[in-house]
Amino acid sequence: MAKKLTLTAMKKDHTKIFNEKTKITLSNGDYLHIYKEFKTTSIQKLVVDYMEIIEELKKRQIGFKTFKDMTFVYYMLLLKHFTDLNNIPTDIEKMIIICEELINLDLLEQIMQAFPEDQLKKIKKLLDKANENSELLGKHLNDPMT
Repeated sequence: MAKKLTLTAMKKDHTKIFNEKTKITLSNGDYLHIYKEFKTTSIQKLVVDYMEIIEELKKRQIGFKTFKDMTFVYYMLLLKHFTDLNNIPTDIEKMIIICEELINLDLLEQIMQAFPEDQLKKIKKLLDKANENSELLGKHLNDPMT
């Protein structure tokens, strides 16, 4: 039987679903927590952050270094939005340095493997949608008659 939706019940359900974390112990003995379920709004924030940073990187340089930097930034945004490492900087260069340090310490791969695959697919789906929408918008702005 259906029950009436209330703000209290909604908040309780939201907390139950989206505050659950998994503790990941890394090879160096440190640990972090990864959210089990990613909020759509957090994914949207990641997508916006990522798209803004991509635009900034495109203005600076073109080439393989840009591709590497975008990948590193993506990893750092995952950590920022979906782990309890909430002090990830917003500065691109600092993000890249942190990512390189995690790679050199053989920690990044351990962390990335711990993310729930189904949640990463949700991010990919929204990123694909954002890319599609930005292409359509760009095409429309360049040729408003299409």
